Amino acid sequence: MRSHLICTVGTSLFQGNLEKLDEKSPDKPDNWQEIKKAYTANKWDQLAKELLKVAPTSRVCGAEINTIHDLMMSRKFPIEHIHFLVSDTEDGKNTGQVLQKYFTQYNNGIFKNKVDFESVENLQDRDPKAFKIFGLRNLVRAIGSITQRVGMEQVVIDATGGYKAQIAIAVLIGQVLNIPVVYKHERFSEIIEFPPLPVDFDYDLIGTYAGLLHYIDNKNHLLTSEELQIDEHDEKIRVFLEEVFDTSTQQTMYALSPLGELFLLGYQLRHPKAPNLRPATEKERKHPSIRDDHYPTGFKEFVQKVWEENKWIKTIRSRDYDKQKSIKGIGFNVWQIDEKYHLVGTYKQEFGARFELFLTDASKESLTWAAEYLTREYKD
Repeated sequence: MRSHLICTVGTSLFQGNLEKLDEKSPDKPDNWQEIKKAYTANKWDQLAKELLKVAPTSRVCGAEINTIHDLMMSRKFPIEHIHFLVSDTEDGKNTGQVLQKYFTQYNNGIFKNKVDFESVENLQDRDPKAFKIFGLRNLVRAIGSITQRVGMEQVVIDATGGYKAQIAIAVLIGQVLNIPVVYKHERFSEIIEFPPLPVDFDYDLIGTYAGLLHYIDNKNHLLTSEELQIDEHDEKIRVFLEEVFDTSTQQTMYALSPLGELFLLGYQLRHPKAPNLRPATEKERKHPSIRDDHYPTGFKEFVQKVWEENKWIKTIRSRDYDKQKSIKGIGFNVWQIDEKYHLVGTYKQEFGARFELFLTDASKESLTWAAEYLTREYKD
């Protein structure tokens, strides 16, 4: 039962409709003067009350109200909760307030206490670079957070409102996660639903690059090529990276792209639990074996903590020092050596070290899940 509607929100209600509303406006409602007065005075409670007096199909109500009303009338989805995702602008946040107040009272209060709005950081048009690098990624995170909380099978996405780029991202999220996406253009007489498309990712890459992708995702700034340290063997993940030329340093900088964010989200939602991992038996569980070498501060304690907190890890052993400079921090990846798969963890405190984890199931599927899960749980 899809009872949660996630709705991307634009500012057309304000800028496209109410800002231009006057006595010359075609099809203006009888209470247009009261609507205009509440809008210009920033009285959002009163504005919502005046809009409720107008037919929800009227253009003056804006795309979000029009679409949600049509969706409710179609009875295709039993919507009980509405989550509005608004832009990181004053108009966006004010629009969120109006929509929340409107739908709290809509249809005799059927959504009472079940309407919320959230401003998506950097989803704005003041700084195009921040919008491109961080705003769209944060939109993926916001939709993902709600979806993880309520369940994929509970969600419908309304991609009618907002910047064109965020509408495209919302549609792609729906396709990857097999979530229905609805849309209504102002010239359409009815809502259209985007049909499912064969869009999916090669999630085998998660195991190989879990540590790197989460490392990039965890940084709220651009990374240099030296910080990123990827080579020709890593070409497969360049599609998940955003490249930006920094004119001040004359360098190409990198961040995780919205597609990369969706790649991580898609795997987490499709694989919420360990596939075949079981708790190790008392006989199988052996304390970590760490050689008597010089390790980074806190390394042994970290390895012990990971072993103690995850009962499906049979044991952990330190690995030979090799290519320490490529170690970026805490991360877990699946390595293929001589046609056999290994789960390898990394740790860094001034310098780095590696260790190998042995699980109750050594299949590639389980190692991949463990690599992503452990990186997400312990990343610094």
